[in-house]
Amino acid sequence: MKRSPLVVILILALTACTAAQPTATPTELSAGSATIARESRLLDRGRDTVGVGDLAPDFSFTLPDGSTTRLSDLRGRPVVLNFWATWCLPCVEELPVIEQAYLDAQGDLVVLAINRNELPAAIARFAATIEVSFPLIPDLSGAIGDRYTVTSLPTTIFIHRDGSLSERHIGALNASQLTKALEELR
Repeated sequence: MKRSPLVVILILALTACTAAQPTATPTELSAGSATIARESRLLDRGRDTVGVGDLAPDFSFTLPDGSTTRLSDLRGRPVVLNFWATWCLPCVEELPVIEQAYLDAQGDLVVLAINRNELPAAIARFAATIEVSFPLIPDLSGAIGDRYTVTSLPTTIFIHRDGSLSERHIGALNASQLTKALEELR
């Protein structure tokens, strides 16, 4: 059976689009004062839907200095996972609110901003325009977001000190909503 050249080109294009993409951030990218993790990796590949009270699925991320942290390493401190994207205006608008809460907590809060499915170069270009002091973590494959069943952006997950999920907030957070959710973690 002979295939048309157009069909062959279409098959090759679709194959290229579905190939696994690396999750590493090139070290030469400039991100201003923001810290962009070099890579991230989902460690808990469970299939069950995660809900309030469940243990947060584990993942790791590697910072530019080469240090690797697992979410489970952060037990004992409250954690905020903020799933976002550079093209998402509500995401961008809530970042300063999250930054202020992070600074106000004076080290007693971990914030991890997990970028959903964008190339590291796009994250770096965006990071150069904002002032945040918590790490920006690329989730290029979307595996971490999928495990947390993130279907819209922004989505923020609040995690108790014991590693269990406290709350899931879909949509942009204002200062009052964020303060209330953080009080539940203390």
